[in-house]
Amino acid sequence: MKKHDLHASEEQTISVDGVPVVSRRMMAGSFAVMAAWLTGSGIGRAATRGSAAGQYMPAIGTDYATTDPVYFDPEFPPIHFPHSFKSKAGKPIQSFMWLANGPEAKGCVIISPQANGGDSMDSLIPAILSAGINVMRFNPRGMWDEYEDYSIAGSLDDLLDAIAFLRENGGRHAVPGSGDHPRQYQIDLDHIAVLGKSGGGGLNGLIAASESPYLNTMIAVEPARLRVLPPYYDKHFEEVRVATAGRIDQKKWFDKLTPADRERMDVLKAAPKLVDKNVLLIGSMDQDYVQNIHKPIVQAMNAAGAKHFSAMILEAGNSFMLNKRIALSRIVISWLKNECGF
Repeated sequence: MKKHDLHASEEQTISVDGVPVVSRRMMAGSFAVMAAWLTGSGIGRAATRGSAAGQYMPAIGTDYATTDPVYFDPEFPPIHFPHSFKSKAGKPIQSFMWLANGPEAKGCVIISPQANGGDSMDSLIPAILSAGINVMRFNPRGMWDEYEDYSIAGSLDDLLDAIAFLRENGGRHAVPGSGDHPRQYQIDLDHIAVLGKSGGGGLNGLIAASESPYLNTMIAVEPARLRVLPPYYDKHFEEVRVATAGRIDQKKWFDKLTPADRERMDVLKAAPKLVDKNVLLIGSMDQDYVQNIHKPIVQAMNAAGAKHFSAMILEAGNSFMLNKRIALSRIVISWLKNECGF
């Protein structure tokens, strides 16, 4: 891994529900990141590239989060276009593709959107493209259309189908609607990653990585766990249902989960299948999340002997990352390029 001087100018340690959180100002104060590793007492030895580490901090050469690419290829410029791919059952799944500058084969980050269609991490896309990585985002069936009912399990299947789509034709695809001589692009099949938040993104990405031999890299941003929910969630679910005129009915989604669905999507049981995968877990400082989700996932990954697992907490609440998008971009890109070879 190539190292870069981050010029940390100050450091402060605080605690969130017993979990140490290290605050550093980097690069002469221009980059503030909150990072936490669960350390000590068997809870916190997370590993990066197989070695125990105190914390993961991004290595930055070019700062893709704030710097546009210097080189522009007029024959293969960055491009964004809508398209669709088919589910295993032959149903169309709407998706969007962003291609980075240049004709060479590139890795691709699949963005799996949050279950309620809220946060698709779109604000990270320009920085990821600047780093020379393609991006694909899909809309799971039933999320925005009226033809099917959305479900977490169904969106997981759609994510697996998105991976299968990228692998078609050895990763070579044509840009739709690009004329008689369609522009071609090539996906580097050894470098496909999933990025997502909460249940539809973070949880689904972890489970997809445990099920697919073709998904080796996962960035889970505050993933959910399908556990028994506290009673006050019923009130919250009802408020959301009314506010969205019934479009988002989280209680309905939760109640429709079958025992088989819950077993399949138990992230703690999936941990042994992730030991050889690249997994970055990024959490918020919300105490309920830290205690009930972040710590158990870290414990399960450590107990399984994960070889390429990194975990951190950013200074954000459970609405998450709206105040940390540049920091998040830097972390994601540094980890993909320096730890995972993108």
